[in-house]
Amino acid sequence: MTLSEFWTKQNVHIGACQMGAELAYHHNTFLDKRFSIKLICLDDLPRLCRWMNDPRVAHFWQQAWSEEKQWQYLSDKLADAHTLPLIGYLDQQPFAYLEVYWAAEDKLAHYYEASVYDRGIHLLVGEQSCRGPENFRGWMTSLSHLIYQSQPQTQRIVLEPRADNARLMTRMAELGYDKQFEFDFPHKRAALLMAHKAHFYKHIFTTYGERESVI
Repeated sequence: MTLSEFWTKQNVHIGACQMGAELAYHHNTFLDKRFSIKLICLDDLPRLCRWMNDPRVAHFWQQAWSEEKQWQYLSDKLADAHTLPLIGYLDQQPFAYLEVYWAAEDKLAHYYEASVYDRGIHLLVGEQSCRGPENFRGWMTSLSHLIYQSQPQTQRIVLEPRADNARLMTRMAELGYDKQFEFDFPHKRAALLMAHKAHFYKHIFTTYGERESVI
């Protein structure tokens, strides 16, 4: 079982895949940079802990933990059959932690009518040099594109950020991720954001992406 096969299928154990391996990439012409995603590995742990301990990130993620506790969290994600814990790169710069998951297999499915091929995203940007609206528009468009291309039956992508994360919701709305409603998770007041594949390729991809990808 290759990593690309895991990317496209449900209920395949991550142990069949190689930690640290590149999963997919896309040259984003809006940024003129290569966006890529790799399965997280132990070598990423110090960097991730630095990101998680950044007050800006910790305010929303609440995971300013030790390396030991952080690796236990990541180990649980790596063992989870519906979640991929990833590091995002712009060119050669690791800059973001991402979790891409099958929403119908997640606790989120208890709060909305999830389709079997809906994908979900958790995200944080850890490197200051890669923050800002222009960078976000570019790499988030590339990530959305790679998700849609990985499984043709995926028609929707969802997020459930904290309801008070106004900056993220504003930026996501620019990319077609519209707020549906707010709801209460056990650990936070959340907002459900949802994007649709047809709208994405008609209105977003032609502005902030381009038409070739390699998976």
